[in-house]
Amino acid sequence: MKPGKGKNRRRPVRAAAFLAALLLLVPVLGGCGVREAFSSGVRTEKEYGAGETMVIVTSERYRYETMYTDQIWTAAVDNRGTIFESVLIEQIHSFLQELRVMSLMAADEGIELSSKEKDLVREAARQYYETLGGTDAARFGVTERDMEEFFTDYWRSEKLVDRLTKGLNLEVSDSEARVISVLQIEVDREETANELLRRVREDGADFSSLAHEYSTDQEIHKQIYRGLRGSEYEEAAYGLASGEVSGVVKDGGKYYIIKCLNDYEETATRLRREEMVRQKKNNAFYGTYQTYKDQIELVGDPQLWRDISISESPQVTADFFGIFERVCRSQG
Repeated sequence: MKPGKGKNRRRPVRAAAFLAALLLLVPVLGGCGVREAFSSGVRTEKEYGAGETMVIVTSERYRYETMYTDQIWTAAVDNRGTIFESVLIEQIHSFLQELRVMSLMAADEGIELSSKEKDLVREAARQYYETLGGTDAARFGVTERDMEEFFTDYWRSEKLVDRLTKGLNLEVSDSEARVISVLQIEVDREETANELLRRVREDGADFSSLAHEYSTDQEIHKQIYRGLRGSEYEEAAYGLASGEVSGVVKDGGKYYIIKCLNDYEETATRLRREEMVRQKKNNAFYGTYQTYKDQIELVGDPQLWRDISISESPQVTADFFGIFERVCRSQG
C-alpha cells in the first residue's frame, strides 16, 4: 500500500490501534495488594529500557513494512504535516508505560503464570532470541532471560484483565455490533439528490458509475457500524437488505442515496464486537485504573525517546507480538 489520499491515507492510523489494545483492557482493582499500594503513597518505578523498547520498535517496523512498505513512515496523518512514524513512536512509548504499570498491578494482585505457561514463555523467548540473532541481541542489549521476563509481563497483564473482569456483563449482541457495507452518493442539494435517485431507479442504472460521477465524497464504498453516522443515515442504511437502495436521506447537512451491498459483514462484525468489548472494559474501569496509576511515578530516559527512529532501527524479522500469539496464546 502506498500512502496517499482518501481511504488509504487514513488506514495506517486505524491500523495502529492494535498496539493500543492492551491499553484499552484496563482492569477493576480489588485485591489486597492493590489496596496496600493505594495507602502507601506514590512509589517510583523505572520504565522499560532500551532493550525492551527496541524489541517493540523493530517488531512494529517489521509488521508495518510487511503490510504497507517502508513508505508508511513518511505518510502524513493530518493537515499539519505530522508523519505516521512520529505518531507510532508516541503510541509505542505509551504502550510500554501502560504495560509497565499493568505488570506492577499484576504483581500486586499476586498473579502468576502456571508451570505450563512458564514453559511456553521460555519457548517464546527462545524463538524470539533465535530469530533476532546474536548480533542484534547484543545491539539491543537484551538476553534470553530478559525476553522471558518481558513475555511474562505481557501475559500477566492480560491475565490480570481476565481475572478482574470475570463475571462482568460484557455481552455485545449481533445487532449492536453488526457491520454493513454500502455504496453511497453524497451531494449538497436535495434537488440534485432527487434527480439522481430517479436515475438510479431506471432499469439498468449503474449505481457505482453514478456515484463516482456525482458524489462529492469520492470514497463511495463504506463499512458502517452503529454510532458511526447520524441517526437518519443509520436508520436508512440498516433498514436495507443486500441489494436494496434507499430514498433520499438528509444527514448532517448533506443528502445521500445509499445502496446496501452486504447487510451483514461477518468478519467485520466479529472485529467490531471485540472492539466494543474492549471499550466496555475501558469505560467501566478506567477511573479505578487511573487511581492506581497515579500511585506510580515512572522514571524513564528522555534521551532514549529523543533518539528513537523506527525507520532507522535494525531490520529484523523477530516479531514479539506474532511469537506471543503463536506460542503463548494459541497453546496456553
